[in-house]
Amino acid sequence: MPRLDKFSKIMNFNELKSHVNWAISCLYARDSMLFRIDAAEWAIAHRLAVYLERRLPQWNVDCEYNRQGIYGNSKRNELDAIVRPDITIHHRGEMTIQHNLLVMELKKREDEIDLEKVRQYTALPNGTRLFQYQYGLSVSFIPEFGTHWFRNGEEFLNGTELE
Repeated sequence: MPRLDKFSKIMNFNELKSHVNWAISCLYARDSMLFRIDAAEWAIAHRLAVYLERRLPQWNVDCEYNRQGIYGNSKRNELDAIVRPDITIHHRGEMTIQHNLLVMELKKREDEIDLEKVRQYTALPNGTRLFQYQYGLSVSFIPEFGTHWFRNGEEFLNGTELE
């Protein structure tokens, strides 16, 4: 069983949301040109991950991370398709939920497909998807900024923690 150690910090939703909001604010303040020039989603995700990493040094913040488990097996969904979430905040090589803090899908424009991906990533492991994230977030930027938070395969009401 994986152990939680000095690199693992229990984080509640409000603390996590505060870190994410700070990183998004930095993205808009420092990298707004990416939106003006219609840069690729990958460029936007990378810059957001950089800011998240600054706030969460005890976690690994990765873009397009497509591995799971200690042996680095391909990350797969319930239908056995390989998946690569846009941003993950996790401890590499660990499968249990306490080591998988947040999964993010970013789109310049809102996309129902991303909402379903995040819903699945936060649901109990199923089929060939052996991982589960504590929280999921779908972010869209254009025409206006929007977020959808998930936990346990369900969307939160307005990003408010459900007990």
